[in-house]
Amino acid sequence: SKKLGRVIKLIEKRKYFTINRPRQYGKTTLLDILSKTLRATNEYVVFNISFGGIGDAIFNDEAVFSEGFVNVLATYAKHQIPELAAWLQAAVKGTTSLDLLSEVITKLVTQTDKKVVLFIDEVDKSSNNQLFVSFLAMLREKYLIRDSVKTFHSIVLAGLHDVKSLKLKLRPNEEQKYNSPWNIAADFKVDMNLQPSEIKPMLDEYCQDSGVKMDTEWMANRLFYFTSGYPYLVSKLCKIIDEDILPTKNGEAETSKIGQEWTEEDLNQAFALILKESNNANFDTLMNNLEHYPALYKLVFSVIFDGEAKAFSGDDPTVNLGVLHGIFAESASGHVMIQNRIYRERIANMMVSVWH
Repeated sequence: SKKLGRVIKLIEKRKYFTINRPRQYGKTTLLDILSKTLRATNEYVVFNISFGGIGDAIFNDEAVFSEGFVNVLATYAKHQIPELAAWLQAAVKGTTSLDLLSEVITKLVTQTDKKVVLFIDEVDKSSNNQLFVSFLAMLREKYLIRDSVKTFHSIVLAGLHDVKSLKLKLRPNEEQKYNSPWNIAADFKVDMNLQPSEIKPMLDEYCQDSGVKMDTEWMANRLFYFTSGYPYLVSKLCKIIDEDILPTKNGEAETSKIGQEWTEEDLNQAFALILKESNNANFDTLMNNLEHYPALYKLVFSVIFDGEAKAFSGDDPTVNLGVLHGIFAESASGHVMIQNRIYRERIANMMVSVWH
């Protein structure tokens, strides 16, 4: 709730910003919760769209993109304000350029007395596309004159990268440059890691719903010890205990969890099992990133096996790459460390297997 409250304050202040975190860090979940929370106030119209489900063809032509974008807005408006959806649907066919799309956006926000907010998930899908950069530039221009020409109250982009720091082509024949069309974005400083105080209430709720017993405060701290609060890993360990370990603790499948207890032994066993787990998309992505970036592989190797005290510097591209993919974090002493104990053990096991 604290994280949610901080993000809502940014939206209330009309900020445009990017939520950039590694894969499976809860970005989409956060956008969904934000959307429901804002709509519940009856003060907002929220367009919560994703580029992940849109085909590549839409980014190849300005007219196709402009019409397609309005059509997506119309689809999302159906369940909020049907009359707004009808208005948008009627505007689709004539919106054949970004200039016309800009006019539609201005007219759109004047159709309602509510604050109109735009969320775009998985922006990385099109982040190296010239048309997408031009789209961002159009939104930026509207932002700069929004006191005189109406536009979106707030825009939130979500993806792996910070859109401000992506090197994108501003013009087809120029070398890649930093993405200046989005330099209006406010810094997003909300910690997306789950702290023990945030894990405990979820465990309390689980115990209440399932009848399972545990020392939730101790378990929350221990889960944080293994995961450093990486949301996917916290959930995965709990899922292993709940679905794989708990049902067979007494030697045979149990039909009810009522009265059963989560123990330290259970959590340690879950840790051992996750290190051996195959067909895990999160770990597959982790290993693929190490394979694709030799400099990153070398630095990770040095940190794990050589104990290298590498300074955690935002000016080091290899360090930044590791942070981007959720591999690195900053230690208390200001050095590079592996983000969590599960990743450290999993990567170490992989590197040792390569030696043999």
